[in-house]
Amino acid sequence: MTQAELGAALGLEDENSAAPRISRYERGDRMPDEKTMDALANALGLPVAYFYAASDTLAEVILLVSRLPATKQREALKLLREIANSEQR
Repeated sequence: MTQAELGAALGLEDENSAAPRISRYERGDRMPDEKTMDALANALGLPVAYFYAASDTLAEVILLVSRLPATKQREALKLLREIANSEQR
């Protein structure tokens, strides 16, 4: 998806200003407001938390867990807790 296409998916009317705006988000020069962040996540099929991950690994964990049904999310959380607890010993 191009920056202009993503801008259009967000409802930005002017294609000429949509791409630079998306580019500023990508570079981290600007942060989208909450409504825009929700629209970005929806347009890209990602959870909002994905954008706030501190690392690529954490972002992938968020993405993978978000795609699981709730019962499997709870199972994944239990396994992650077990791993984290074993690391603290």
